[in-house]
Amino acid sequence: MKLNTLQEWKLNFNWGMLAFILHRVTGMALVIYIIAHIYSLSHILGGTADFDHFMRGYDTTLGHIIEYLLLLAFLWHMFNGLRITVTDFLRFSHQQKRLVIWVFILSAIVALASLTHFIPEIKPLLGLGGAL
Repeated sequence: MKLNTLQEWKLNFNWGMLAFILHRVTGMALVIYIIAHIYSLSHILGGTADFDHFMRGYDTTLGHIIEYLLLLAFLWHMFNGLRITVTDFLRFSHQQKRLVIWVFILSAIVALASLTHFIPEIKPLLGLGGAL
C-alpha cells in the first residue's frame, strides 16, 4: 500500500521535521515580504503624496493582520535559527525535541504579548477597551 505524503508524515511525525518545514515556509514568507517591502518603498519615487497614499492602505485591519503574520514568521524563523546555531555549534543535537518545544514556547509568548499591539481592533473582543 502506497502512502501519500500527509499519511506518511502522520505515521512518522517528529518535532525536527516540523521545525524544518516551518523554517522553510517562514523563510519563503520573509523573502516575499522583502520583495513587497521594496515595492512599497519604491512609491517614494512618485513623491510623498503618492507614498503616503500607498502607505495608508496598510493602516487597515487586513494590513494589521498581515503585519502580525509577518511577526509570527519572523519570530519562528529567528528562534528556530538560534536553535539550529546552538545545535550545530554547541553540540546539542541530543536535545532537539526540547529545543524545538522551547522555540514554540518563546514564539507563542512574544506572539501573544504583541497581539493587541499589532491588531488593536481585537481589543474590544478581549474586553480591553476600544481600538487605538
